Amino acid sequence: MRKSTPSSEQSLKSELRRRKKLETAALSNEYIRESDAAIEKKLLSMPEYTAAQAVFCYYSVGREAATHGIMRQTLAYGKALALPVTLPGGEMYFARVSSLDELTPGIFGIPEPIGEPATPEPGDIIIVPALCADLEGNRIGHGAGYYDRYLGKTDCFSACLCRRALLEEHVPTEETDVRVSAVLTD
Repeated sequence: MRKSTPSSEQSLKSELRRRKKLETAALSNEYIRESDAAIEKKLLSMPEYTAAQAVFCYYSVGREAATHGIMRQTLAYGKALALPVTLPGGEMYFARVSSLDELTPGIFGIPEPIGEPATPEPGDIIIVPALCADLEGNRIGHGAGYYDRYLGKTDCFSACLCRRALLEEHVPTEETDVRVSAVLTD
């Protein structure tokens, strides 16, 4: 297979990101609800989730695969829950939360915890957002690289949540992209 230059991969990723945003907007509300329920059910029954002491999750917004039920269940099961805190310059860390009521808007307006950094340990799980993914664990996010930089520093099981309607046979990648351990879909 021919290796593309970084600039062509960036261009392919930008076009795919644009297309997937349009496809996401066109999904029916019924499909979104059914997809969210199926993805949540799969995640909550995964051995990696059930065995995890701590769950590092994203706070879903808009039409992202929903995590609100996952977060509530995590707290109800007595597991530690951590959410990302974004920093200027494309960096982030996770901080633990004991209630979803204690969050404040972050730099992108997404609710974030206030607190000391929490670090995933082997056996924990990180739940990762995506605009689209392939079954090899490659994903396209919103383009800022926060999760790729974070995942590159941890050796923890990671699961990307991606609606089946948004799966791709192949997602273009660059050297800085980090594969997730599993892609969960409806």
